[in-house]
Amino acid sequence: MTPVLYLDFDGVLHPADVRVTASEPKRPRVYNGGSTNHPLLEHAPLLERILAPFADVKIVLSTSWVRVLGYEYTMQQLPAALRERVVGTIWQGELLQHPPRTRYDAIQSDANNRGVTRWLALDDDTEGWPDEQRYALIAPNNFWYGLAQPGVADELSQALALLCAGKPLESRLPQETHVPSTVERIFGLG
Repeated sequence: MTPVLYLDFDGVLHPADVRVTASEPKRPRVYNGGSTNHPLLEHAPLLERILAPFADVKIVLSTSWVRVLGYEYTMQQLPAALRERVVGTIWQGELLQHPPRTRYDAIQSDANNRGVTRWLALDDDTEGWPDEQRYALIAPNNFWYGLAQPGVADELSQALALLCAGKPLESRLPQETHVPSTVERIFGLG
């Protein structure tokens, strides 16, 4: 089974606040209290470098750009090396007409429809992700830096290595260990 990376754009490949206007519906721009000249997809080359050792990884677009700007337009914004990996989007058919409540629901539904069992999501939207599935999500939490946020690129590389080696992604998260309370220690209950 081919490993899949579900890819979001906003908050991952560039800052999270991207908008289009009625006068320029096909010209998304980064905002920061107003329109800026900040480059879109500025971290795409970083993603290319991270994915380079993992030739088997395919990309499914989970970005809302597909719903707003269309699949072809969205794909064409990616550099060729990433575009070649794209095998589709979560926003098709029923999901396009009636989007699920959360991105997690949309990704899980798409993975089920595709029969994908080895997948990872790169997305800043953490709403609705069950704790027991967080291992499958790499989520930058700095809306401005996204993938360039310190530690995120390394986390993605490590998760991709596990995914491509067929190892459980659950192993990438720290395991909770029980630390006995003072009462447990005093009374020998721990």
